[in-house]
Amino acid sequence: MDITAQERRRTKGRHILTESFRQMELALAKRADSGEDLKFFGSEPKELIVVAAVESVARQGTSLEMTLNDSTGRMKARYFVTEAQPGDLDRIVPGRYICAFGGARSAPAVHFAINGLRLVESADEVSYHMIEVAHAALRLQLAEKATDAMASQKVEGGPFSSPVKPAQAASFAAAAGAFSSPPRIEAFASPGGGDAPSPPAKAPAAGPLQGAELRAALLAALREVEGAEGCSVAAAASKLGVAEPEVRKCIVALVGDGEVFQTIDDNHFAVL
Repeated sequence: MDITAQERRRTKGRHILTESFRQMELALAKRADSGEDLKFFGSEPKELIVVAAVESVARQGTSLEMTLNDSTGRMKARYFVTEAQPGDLDRIVPGRYICAFGGARSAPAVHFAINGLRLVESADEVSYHMIEVAHAALRLQLAEKATDAMASQKVEGGPFSSPVKPAQAASFAAAAGAFSSPPRIEAFASPGGGDAPSPPAKAPAAGPLQGAELRAALLAALREVEGAEGCSVAAAASKLGVAEPEVRKCIVALVGDGEVFQTIDDNHFAVL
């Protein structure tokens, strides 16, 4: 029953994903509607890992049929004993937590087909598993958004040119203006006469940060702050010289992208 070297050999080379029963139900429902392969945010894992409480268990010869609950949902699970197992199988009783890997199945009914399992010995494993589930979901959603954005771009100006978004073009233009060379002096005054050339005009002062520049500067500022409390919106706005509403709007976008999270209250944030 222990997921050790033998089970690692069985899962070697496969895409394994930590998941919850709620996400499995949503993925199975989506597959039933579209007829596509079972996917989780565009990913097709070969094995799924769950940590759940045993609500009921029925032993039938060489199989175990259980009802599991991971706090996001409840699902039937089935485990076929194909080889000799240690006596820990007898310790799987209602109220115990197990860590299992396998796959989600929709026939004959929705259930989790277990390929290997073990007892959970520490309550920390339950919390760590749910954190991994949330992290994997955020990572896959960001990757899916990036893939969709690249696929939707149209190549312009030839087969080897890269499309430039309007926001990127404005950012490039602003950067070019900030680093442009001073006006060129066309002629020098002749010795002994003529007016002296006027000094080159100074480039106009750059305005407050916007768009991609504000996003990059804000992320850099948040990374510099140490401690669990993170950085307040007011402190970030003061450091960057940008109005608080603009900073807050940018932080909301970063939170939605999974780059930043809220810490002690609605005004303090830190980088993931």
